[in-house]
Amino acid sequence: MSRPKRLYPLGKYRLRVPKNPDRNKAYTVVLEYTWNRQIHRRTTNILVKIADWNQSLHQGRGGVRQTYGSEAKRINALLLARVDKIDAMLAEYQEKHPNQITADVITGFLEDKPTAIREDKGKDFVDFVIERIASDYSRNRIGRSRYENGKSGMNIFQTFLRATKRGTYKPDGIYVGEISVELIDEYITWRREVKLNGDATINHALTPILKACSYAAELKMIDSAVNARIQDMRVVPKVSRALDESEFDGKSLSADEISKLIEYHKSCQEPRRKQFIEMFLFAFHACGLRVVDVMTLQWTHVDFEKKELRKVMIKTNKRHVIPLSDTAISILKQWEERRKGNKYVFDLVKDTLDVNDEEKLYKARNSATKCINQSLVVVGEAIGLGFNLTMHVARHTFAVFALNKGLSMSVVSRLLGHGSTDVTEKVYARFLPETLSTELNRLDSDLSVFHF
Repeated sequence: MSRPKRLYPLGKYRLRVPKNPDRNKAYTVVLEYTWNRQIHRRTTNILVKIADWNQSLHQGRGGVRQTYGSEAKRINALLLARVDKIDAMLAEYQEKHPNQITADVITGFLEDKPTAIREDKGKDFVDFVIERIASDYSRNRIGRSRYENGKSGMNIFQTFLRATKRGTYKPDGIYVGEISVELIDEYITWRREVKLNGDATINHALTPILKACSYAAELKMIDSAVNARIQDMRVVPKVSRALDESEFDGKSLSADEISKLIEYHKSCQEPRRKQFIEMFLFAFHACGLRVVDVMTLQWTHVDFEKKELRKVMIKTNKRHVIPLSDTAISILKQWEERRKGNKYVFDLVKDTLDVNDEEKLYKARNSATKCINQSLVVVGEAIGLGFNLTMHVARHTFAVFALNKGLSMSVVSRLLGHGSTDVTEKVYARFLPETLSTELNRLDSDLSVFHF
């Protein structure tokens, strides 16, 4: 008759020695627990020579021989006290939570951070949120789109944890009970400044997080007072402005102001300022390219023969094809002469920059944007603008120009790389009296046959 499987593991000490040990050298004693054919170890600060270690002591738990010296008795007592304590906690956990001992539970006890005594039982927050989304989807409380968007949003949350080093028990992991108002506030700021998300997008991303926090509070996995504050963390749009502040503040250049900017460029005696103007004009002529994509534009993204740019946009993480005007090509040709052999088109970042490193990209973007905009503000004042000239103004200027020249909203939306035409309409429609008047005139002439 086979021996019944133990319901919880028992620990034992081992001396970690290499394949070819030096018998005169002391090696580290480790505490081991084997469970489901996996070994979980915790290193001690005790060093013992091979001759002074006896694996058979204490019923196979291991210990030091008397040859270790006068400290042998004390060391053995410490070792036994440690393993007995963890064994007892595992036994208690098994009694309270039958058949629920996992690797995380054992690791938690070994590291003196027992998930077993946590209110959240060591539950990962991202896993918890996704489980709640899946539950809502299975009960037809949300559709497929919201389900997929929710999962995608939590992937971004994990990226945030890695980039900001806010993960706790692993780089992109945090326990449910560790969620705080400060963390959510930092996440909102990160999405706005790094991902360049608007208020509506941020609120959509917060929805599954807030719902999960509410449920976690019901289960007493997080404090109810903390949850109450988290539930108030949705971004409140400014009532004084109908549009998203981060998308469009109404500032764009007129044709006359662009002409003044070009004239200023011709006479500018500051080489670096002159280059920043070229970057601004390139962004404008490259269909309103965002500053972060100007900054990370590589020569491999440019096809001079086809006169187009193919690039994965940083904000959307989607490949985008942009037709390049002759002016845009001309600017690139000038920079090709200056930057031959370099990875990036414009000298705003080092060639060693890894765009997949969120933290480094965030710092590089902030540094480059601040440097360019400080110089452009001076240019704006010189040509008599009534507002600060920034790289983002180039994007708005292109959009307004394109729409007022008769390009359809759907075409402009595609050129800007917006997720949908609705976004473009929301952002720019109220600034388009020229286009709207033209379209109304067309409609009026067609409807004239119905006059009475």
